[in-house]
Amino acid sequence: MQNYVTIFIYGSCHFSERLDSDEVIGNGGYGAVIISNGERQEFSGGFSNTTNARMDIMGIIDSLQRIDEPSNITIYLTNGYVIDTLTKGWLQKWKATGFKKKKHADLWMKLDFVLNENPIKVTFKHSKEVTNHPDFKLAEQIAKSMSGKRNLPIDLKRTTDEGDLFSEISGETNPNAVADIEDDKPILDSICVDASSIQNPGPTEYKAVDTRTKQVVFEYKLEEATNNIGEFLAIVHALALYKAQQKTLKIIYSDSLNAISWVKQKKCKTKFERTENNQKTFELIERAVSWLRNNSYETKILKWNTGAWGEIPADYRRK
Repeated sequence: MQNYVTIFIYGSCHFSERLDSDEVIGNGGYGAVIISNGERQEFSGGFSNTTNARMDIMGIIDSLQRIDEPSNITIYLTNGYVIDTLTKGWLQKWKATGFKKKKHADLWMKLDFVLNENPIKVTFKHSKEVTNHPDFKLAEQIAKSMSGKRNLPIDLKRTTDEGDLFSEISGETNPNAVADIEDDKPILDSICVDASSIQNPGPTEYKAVDTRTKQVVFEYKLEEATNNIGEFLAIVHALALYKAQQKTLKIIYSDSLNAISWVKQKKCKTKFERTENNQKTFELIERAVSWLRNNSYETKILKWNTGAWGEIPADYRRK
């Protein structure tokens, strides 16, 4: 007799959810609920230094490994990239080329083995069909709870090249990845930056504070900008200020992955359009980009772990 199984999977990556990106590095977790023969099984797993996509794939692997009899399985998940890989023949094409230069090759190979190891038929569907289903909501809840935990095992290995300001993961440079995320506690010998925009875009201000003392290092106001622009300018402002004063600045924390990525790329990749009202903002952006292209620095720009540490000390508390 054929066994019919429904599985709800939710992959969560704490740092990437703000950007709606599958590939941002951060604390991650997956939650899964299996319904089989009227019985419910729920479980979760989590890692630091991982991505949303990897959490979804791990959730699928973990779920399927728990089914040990011939089954007709329907899996619901949120990740379009993972669903397309498994329903549009991409996995088979990648397998034929040995998964060469493909992201998450280690997990795709393992999942391919699991799919072919047991007599199962698996259908993958997008979770938008079951968004309000209580078991899908349960999977989401336990995944997000896991991604917020401290001291999770490391998934992707960090490089040991201390000369690079940002980490490279598995040999692939990720513009959104950040270096040396400390899951336990922040390094107090540092400053934190934050920005706040009314209406976003709208009147914006940014500031930097000493992480240890909470004293304000500098503040600046813009007539019209966005949160990400404010955070980008705050990071560069800090770098330029400390270099001009010949002071050592070991670490800058920001909770904006976009801003950190822009600094790394030496580009402000905003979609905010230039107008007569925001000329000053764009002049500052041009100066910041020019500074990044013409100066070197040893400061590390790190992602503030809001889930583990609470709001960044520079936070404007307007949420």
